[in-house]
Amino acid sequence: MIYKHLLAAIETHDEGEKMLVKARDLARGFGASLSLIHVVEYLPIDPAGDALLATPIDLCSERAGFAETRIGEWCDRNDLDRSFLRVVIGSITPEILRAQQETQADLIVVGHHPRHGLSALFSYTDDGVLHRASCDVLAIHLDD
Repeated sequence: MIYKHLLAAIETHDEGEKMLVKARDLARGFGASLSLIHVVEYLPIDPAGDALLATPIDLCSERAGFAETRIGEWCDRNDLDRSFLRVVIGSITPEILRAQQETQADLIVVGHHPRHGLSALFSYTDDGVLHRASCDVLAIHLDD
């Protein structure tokens, strides 16, 4: 199968640039266009340590700004147009699936972290996307 449009979910940790490069190379190999997405999950922080007495702080905008800057620098370094990067705030799996529908991507590229022990019991983004996507999904193995 020849893919025409790839959507790569990129994280901001050090292996994120490795994912970006692999997705870029895949897209070029297929002669496909490439869209990038990073999802900032809403995780309120309670400055007082007691959720009943304090209003949680929403750091999503700061985290989104950090992601745009960091991934944008990776795009520049790896000859990718920043305009194909979208940073959104929401739940990771639904936002990746929404972006796939909006871009009409026919392949979603996600990172896969090996799971060991108790962590193997919990759901992860790659599983959620794999089981709910309406297109092919490629999981790139990421080292621990």
